[in-house]
Amino acid sequence: MATEDMSPLHAELLTSLTDLMSRWSSSEVQTAIAGGVGVRLDPIEVRAVYTLGLHGGRVRPSELADALHLTRPTTSKLIARLVADGLVLRTEAPGDGRGTTVAFTPAGEEAFRRLAAAGHEMVGQVLAQWTTGEAEMFGELLRRFVDGLLTASPVPRIH
Repeated sequence: MATEDMSPLHAELLTSLTDLMSRWSSSEVQTAIAGGVGVRLDPIEVRAVYTLGLHGGRVRPSELADALHLTRPTTSKLIARLVADGLVLRTEAPGDGRGTTVAFTPAGEEAFRRLAAAGHEMVGQVLAQWTTGEAEMFGELLRRFVDGLLTASPVPRIH
């Protein structure tokens, strides 16, 4: 669908979503957030630490690769950097002598805690200007919107 075929609301939502994703995932923003809380990681390492934390602090390397949308070799190199930084350990998967898991060290848990706290602070600053009802409604609508996008076909139908 060409942008001239979109409703103004759809165009505005797509523009806002694209702006948010581009800005939030930019190297500058991720580096600034990490540096601001004393975590010295590159942007992909920040994403890996955050993703690992959201998955309970322990995942298989293939699960991390899938969550980060990276190839297995790229993820293996990323994990090696995180091990060298003392943030994760590679251990034998429980009940599977052939598989491995990646798990936080105490330093990795602390890095995740700091990154998550920075994210909570940023959201809190924005929502401080909103009423409780507005924030709750936004949260509900955003969850519905994201769920819809995640289940939508990745291949658009162009007429």
